[in-house]
Amino acid sequence: MFVMGLDIGYSNLKVSMGIKGETIKTKILPAGAGNVDLMPRSVGSGLGTDFLQVLINGRKWAAGVEPDRLQGWERELHKDYKNTDVYRALFYAALLVSEQSEIDMLVTGLPVDQAMKDEQRQELASLLKGEQQITPKRKVTVKDVIVVPQPAGAYMDVVNSAVDDDVLDVIHNGKTVVIDPGYYSVDWVALVEGEIHYRSSGTSLKAMSRLIQVANELIHDDNGAAPGIDKIEKAIRTGKSYIYLFGQKIELKEYMENASNTVSREALTSMKKTMRDDGMDADVVLLAGGGASSYMAAAKELFSKSRIIELENSVLSNSRGFWYCG
Repeated sequence: MFVMGLDIGYSNLKVSMGIKGETIKTKILPAGAGNVDLMPRSVGSGLGTDFLQVLINGRKWAAGVEPDRLQGWERELHKDYKNTDVYRALFYAALLVSEQSEIDMLVTGLPVDQAMKDEQRQELASLLKGEQQITPKRKVTVKDVIVVPQPAGAYMDVVNSAVDDDVLDVIHNGKTVVIDPGYYSVDWVALVEGEIHYRSSGTSLKAMSRLIQVANELIHDDNGAAPGIDKIEKAIRTGKSYIYLFGQKIELKEYMENASNTVSREALTSMKKTMRDDGMDADVVLLAGGGASSYMAAAKELFSKSRIIELENSVLSNSRGFWYCG
């Protein structure tokens, strides 16, 4: 049975795939997608072919490309992301890189506040299920779809891959909180002995996009100009510790840490209050997602008595967990 764990984010497309019970294969692509007319042309050679091309509403789209290659492109930052052409193009890109004509089981996630609602889960499942015409001559059939709360993927990733028996014992028999700082939202889910407690779970918009915005403002204050949110986001996503502004190298660490001190603390403070009202004291806190490291200091401060674990290669933790769910 071929299983795909699909995590379509606002910054990255993450895919974990393979035959159930065999070796998992992973892929990370930028979350840029748009009409090929937005792609730059090389002098003398035209459009080129160094990108994935899919078919959206009868039109050719580039998908899984760096956003700054799409001229005039604007990121979709809203709750209805799953119904956008960008989301569908990234979904098709994932099907394309799978190199399969059939996906037996596709598992994906929604932000916690949406995953709580049956109609939201059913709507997404119906969008992804069935025969998909991803290019003019390529179809892929998705036979079945499961939609879970986004951070549940990270929980399943740990349960299936952790080598520390003490951690596994606490997760199976205690209270676990999974925090998933993404680009658009910070989601958290509380589990007691493996069962989700929705009253202690939720979503905040104090996410990486807000954190980067604050860092951008701090750089502006110090240097007289701002590099822009997209430039900082790309540097973080590609593992660079600096950007250039007017030819001068600007190290990002100090600005991101200062921004994190404000934004991450605000997000996790409201989260902890929600859990306290429900009598939820975490034995272990799992940090997942691309923004995990930026929320570590706040997590250690606010959950000082809990064991804090940042998952290995955390940007892939949800998609890996989705694959295990299949």
